[in-house]
Amino acid sequence: EWNYNGLYVGMSSGSSVSKVAKVARIIKENDKTRPVASIYGEVPSQHTIESLTDIDVWGVNVYRGIGFDDTFGKYATRTGKPLFFGEYGADAYNARKKREDQAAQAEATRVLTEDIMRHSSVTGGVCLGGFVFEFADEWW
Repeated sequence: EWNYNGLYVGMSSGSSVSKVAKVARIIKENDKTRPVASIYGEVPSQHTIESLTDIDVWGVNVYRGIGFDDTFGKYATRTGKPLFFGEYGADAYNARKKREDQAAQAEATRVLTEDIMRHSSVTGGVCLGGFVFEFADEWW
């Protein structure tokens, strides 16, 4: 999610893109056999994707409730490269009920996983899969 924090050092968006491009290029120069991935905190803009040609697969961390809305369609219109979710899910704490709610967490994870599966590259979609966040809740 380097787009949210300027690579953890407060870089501007443009400087962050330049730095990621440089790192991706260095990786490619040293290892042409493996894909290079980057995780972004939203669907990257067309400009960002076009600026980072050495990124082979994009990871996204998109939180929009129970569902990914237009994430897959928006991404597919911007690039033909594969997509994965660097993290997705819901924590067990229900802020409305002010208590743990594992049933709601399980339901959210199920619905989101099914959404990913509907857009799987196995069936012609753009998504490779995703990593569930998280099985053990942090103490917020």
